[in-house]
Amino acid sequence: MESILNRLYAGELAPAEHAVEGNSRYEELCRISLKEMDAFTKKLDEEARREFDLLMEHYLELTYMEKTQTFSDGFRLGAGIMCEVFYGREAA
Repeated sequence: MESILNRLYAGELAPAEHAVEGNSRYEELCRISLKEMDAFTKKLDEEARREFDLLMEHYLELTYMEKTQTFSDGFRLGAGIMCEVFYGREAA
């Protein structure tokens, strides 16, 4: 098996593109959310719908930024733990 770093460099690993799979509760909530969103936006006039779409766009941008930060923080934490494991002392 090829190393993780080589696979990452080659574009074979893309953690940000992975969807949540195999979680029935998540899938159920997605279906419910989409149904509720559709029902809600049908109640809005055109101007309110544009405002809501902009609000959701900003929310999704914030969510992406939060997920990116969480991934980075988790990676750093894991690397720090491995430093302690291999070197027997606290990582810098």
